[in-house]
Amino acid sequence: MATLTDFLLFFGVLAAWVAAIYLLDRKGFLSRHNLVPVGPFLMVKTKRGRDFIDRSARFGRAWRVFGDVSIVLVGLTMVGITVLLIWEAFLVPNIPPERAPSPELLLGIPGLNPIIPLGYGIFALAIAVGIHEFMHGILARVSKVRIESLGVLLCILPIGAFVEPAEAELKALPRRERARIYSVGAGINLLVALLFGVLFSTMMLAVQPAAPGVGVLAFTNDQAPARVAGIPLGSIITHLNATPTPTPEALRAAMDVAGPGASVPVIAWKDGGSGTFTAVLGDDGTGRAILGIYVFDTSTAYYHPLTNMDRFQGVPGAILTYISLPFLVPSRAPLQGPVTDFYVITGPWASVPAPVFYLIANALYWLFWLNLMLGATNALPAVPLDGGFVFRDGIEALLARFRRGLPVERRDRIVKTVSYAFALMILALIVWQIIGPRLRF
Repeated sequence: MATLTDFLLFFGVLAAWVAAIYLLDRKGFLSRHNLVPVGPFLMVKTKRGRDFIDRSARFGRAWRVFGDVSIVLVGLTMVGITVLLIWEAFLVPNIPPERAPSPELLLGIPGLNPIIPLGYGIFALAIAVGIHEFMHGILARVSKVRIESLGVLLCILPIGAFVEPAEAELKALPRRERARIYSVGAGINLLVALLFGVLFSTMMLAVQPAAPGVGVLAFTNDQAPARVAGIPLGSIITHLNATPTPTPEALRAAMDVAGPGASVPVIAWKDGGSGTFTAVLGDDGTGRAILGIYVFDTSTAYYHPLTNMDRFQGVPGAILTYISLPFLVPSRAPLQGPVTDFYVITGPWASVPAPVFYLIANALYWLFWLNLMLGATNALPAVPLDGGFVFRDGIEALLARFRRGLPVERRDRIVKTVSYAFALMILALIVWQIIGPRLRF
């Protein structure tokens, strides 16, 4: 978790960045190089890429169908995420303050967000944002809206991309045409997330436990019985006192039978072979025997929960686990040691060196995760997100249909009030998850 010093350093660097932008803009340097300041952000504008968008927009009928599919996807996601946020709001008071999410978790910036690795994060985010913005541009051209510029959005580091359509032409379009343009960015992210999620989960079928047992992640202290006995880190305990230990529960039961102070043989697997170690079980202070280790359940398919749904209480639990891999302790994403030491690669993938295998797997997972997060976030009914504009047009369409005699000025006022009220509600629900657990009445 980030410390106060980390926050002060971040805001200090951000303040220096903003000051530099302001000074360069005052001297006219930014305008001479097609750079546009927007608050703490810097837009790098270019006209390159418009020809590619024009060529891609030739398949107009197919893109319109995809735009309609995206409207449905965004609508369903909008409802689902909003309901989820409301449901979570009722659970917030039950979260202990020490487990409350930190503010940096709200920022999808690799390196700043502690759960997003810098390398994989930048790679996956660049692709997610790129396809998101290019799809906006392609659907805009399908609707004959000019693309004025493309570019990259900087806030010290590149954090996004943009396609800038002609605003007046966009507003003049029929609502359905606008909805396609707004929805297609989030729609492509959600579908690409599904694609990479399936590829990752299929690839992970090759990852199997190296031995049926309990992984040794770490020792509780230097005098832990397992450490004194010479049991190596990263090994898998398969037997204790001649009793098989395929799960942590089985290991716990075997220690309970032996009791504190017992000298027991422990069979542990590591690097393709097993060894036998003699451990004197300790006492946890309550009369229960301990080995003094932090364990990892190798029988649990954390790497591919979608292929072992019963283990996670059905489809909802499996999907939640799949999305939550970076939040688990120890983190399951990116896949790395010591957790990967407990597994071997089987099947056709066995011929691929393990570092290369896990490099590909991690890239697929973060492509899945960041596309999903970007798509779901942009589907929220909160202006200025894409879903907010779709929601606003939807409210306007409902008023036009059921309140035909309503004056245009009053209709616009109602639409603006409702859309901004929902935007504030979504913001409040998100902020509540951070401050709610820290409030005690």
